[in-house]
Amino acid sequence: MAESIQEIFKRKLVPVRFERSMGLLGATTLGIGALMGAGIYVLIGLAAEKAGPAVWLSYLICGLLSLLSVYVFGELSRKVPTAGGGYAFAYNALGSFWGFITGWLLALGSIFACAMYAMGFGYYFGALLPFSLPETALKGLGLIIIAVLTLLNCRGTKGGDRIQKILTWGNLLVLLILIVLAAGKADIENVKPMFPNGLTGIGGAIAIIYVSFFGYQLIANTAEEIVNPEKTVPRAMLLSMIISLLFYVALAIISVLVVPWENLAQSKAPLVDVALKGLGHRGWLLIAVGGVLASAAALNSTLLAQARQIFAMGKDGFLPTLLGRIHAVNRTPLMALGAGGIATAAALTFGDLTFIVKSANFCFLTSLLPASFALRKLYQTSEATELPGRWRRYIPEASCGANLILLFTLDWVSIVFGLQLMSVGFLIYFFYSRKREVRSRTGMSLVLSEQHKSMNLSNFRILVPMANPQTQPALFAIAESLLERQSGELVVLNVVRATAQVDFYSALSHAEDSVHLLDGSTQLPTSKQVKIRPVVRVSRSLPKGIVHAAEEENCNLIVMGFAAEEASASIQLVENVLNYARTDVILFKLRGEFAPKRIGVSLGGSGNLNLIVRLAGALADRYGGHITFMNILPENYTAEQKAHSSKILVEAIRQHGAKALYRIEVASSDKPLDFLVARSAEFDLLVVGATKVKFLEKAAVGPFSSQIAMRSDCSVAIVRVAPTVKKIMPI
Repeated sequence: MAESIQEIFKRKLVPVRFERSMGLLGATTLGIGALMGAGIYVLIGLAAEKAGPAVWLSYLICGLLSLLSVYVFGELSRKVPTAGGGYAFAYNALGSFWGFITGWLLALGSIFACAMYAMGFGYYFGALLPFSLPETALKGLGLIIIAVLTLLNCRGTKGGDRIQKILTWGNLLVLLILIVLAAGKADIENVKPMFPNGLTGIGGAIAIIYVSFFGYQLIANTAEEIVNPEKTVPRAMLLSMIISLLFYVALAIISVLVVPWENLAQSKAPLVDVALKGLGHRGWLLIAVGGVLASAAALNSTLLAQARQIFAMGKDGFLPTLLGRIHAVNRTPLMALGAGGIATAAALTFGDLTFIVKSANFCFLTSLLPASFALRKLYQTSEATELPGRWRRYIPEASCGANLILLFTLDWVSIVFGLQLMSVGFLIYFFYSRKREVRSRTGMSLVLSEQHKSMNLSNFRILVPMANPQTQPALFAIAESLLERQSGELVVLNVVRATAQVDFYSALSHAEDSVHLLDGSTQLPTSKQVKIRPVVRVSRSLPKGIVHAAEEENCNLIVMGFAAEEASASIQLVENVLNYARTDVILFKLRGEFAPKRIGVSLGGSGNLNLIVRLAGALADRYGGHITFMNILPENYTAEQKAHSSKILVEAIRQHGAKALYRIEVASSDKPLDFLVARSAEFDLLVVGATKVKFLEKAAVGPFSSQIAMRSDCSVAIVRVAPTVKKIMPI
């Protein structure tokens, strides 16, 4: 049995949230899993090629510099314990633009990092096989593990948490065995000279391995699933970083002592070579198993956190709304997980290892910069008693400087490509995300229907804001008349006002009257081919609530009424709607019973002509009426004015596709307002165009249109067709 509107409202009024099931051990495991992945198993060979035997020093310096960012993220996590990590910190402290750019870079960085981990999984899994596989087959193994772990995480946090602990701690056990047993094969001659490529080689290695030190941030991404996040998240980040740094340095030292750095640089699976030299012919099996565990653990951690990053941006409106939803049963962001998995698979398929690593490094390093500014701003707005010790107050600046230094260790090709990725982000923000985020920040909608919104772009969709039950039938009749000739949907809306001090769900909890009004609207008789979609929206502003609902529902037209008893307030409302709306608008003033058989149309200019003629024809056909097309010339009109009037009349006749009869009337008057008001007694409905304004000017009903609406003896429909440029501009 289908749910009623009231039942759907009560169900959707309770937000679906993440389940807090992860403690300190789980959060630390998540961080170590992301940190101890490709950083050693895949990248140590590439890093050794740059730094030589001093590769261990590159790991140490990179880790110590990263501890500054760990402190920054730890402080921010105490103050902003929500899903999204660095994105959430920048968004809350620095605003919409920097929040989006940070989130965009973090999401891309996570996608590239996941591709790197999947590639590492393919290499080491391939090493376990008794035969060699080509590059494409190794990537195929990576695609398989991406799909498996994505599906596993879709089932819920607990399932992913269990497998994460097995993978992560199993990997550390393997690495510990390698360190202990390979130490007996160390040869000090292998590290001479220590700096074959000079000190610049250390910087070059840091540019490659930095992605290995980013995993601690992923803990902050899952803050909404962590118990007591204000304390647990900072502790878990610090623990995971210290443990991982110790393992990194120890493994780097053992590797260059056991295997000459030149050999490491040429190997696709460098730790296999270390294991063979240090543990004998069976060593490859141990390290290949460890590589598989490490790559899978890092991939699982990053996929999990990446989805929370995408989810947070979807929830805030920067990305499609579907990505910001939590599955009611599994308590996981299914769509965000799927989107992240698909993007990762694409990066793995089309990218090579070096390109993927450097792209990830640029995105991660650049995304850290806004976090430092976010913490600085929070310190500036905090009370003196809440500030840390004097020397720690300057850590945001130190962290920013350290990350800038690390950023400039990248080669110019990586930096240029990274800037191109940022440019794409700028375009997406200004042309797509910006207005969506404003809608999300200023209001929220609940769709009180079980039917999903039609994805057919050819469907015509009309938004009908409902506030007065007396005007409901007339507004429905206008909207339905326009929809009867083409497939479409009627979106019925009621807007609930909310002050800045009240959250959206609390405001909606007192919206029973709105739900009752929408329920009554859906009971009105309509054509079978017209679908009704009831929506209740809470908003800080009534006119913006109407306009934002129209944008979210992809409506082509807004049909709304205004009341005479509150003339000034009503005109102010509709003027604001006209000013904000990017779509066409019909403003309706009801007078008496609505059954328009005699319809008068003031044609005016050509801007609103098509919608005016279509509206008049649709209503005339519905009610069996007739139309009078009127054009009013000044009393001393010129030949040019008469020619223009004739052109408008001819165009109106050409566009008139209704069955209803019509007649044409050309009159002359220097007071067209008084003329139309006087003639209004002869009609049941008078249709006029709204005052035309330039794109950058503030739209208005105008005294002409508003006076007709208030003074006429019949119902009035004021039509405004939005300029095409306004419909597409990102403002």
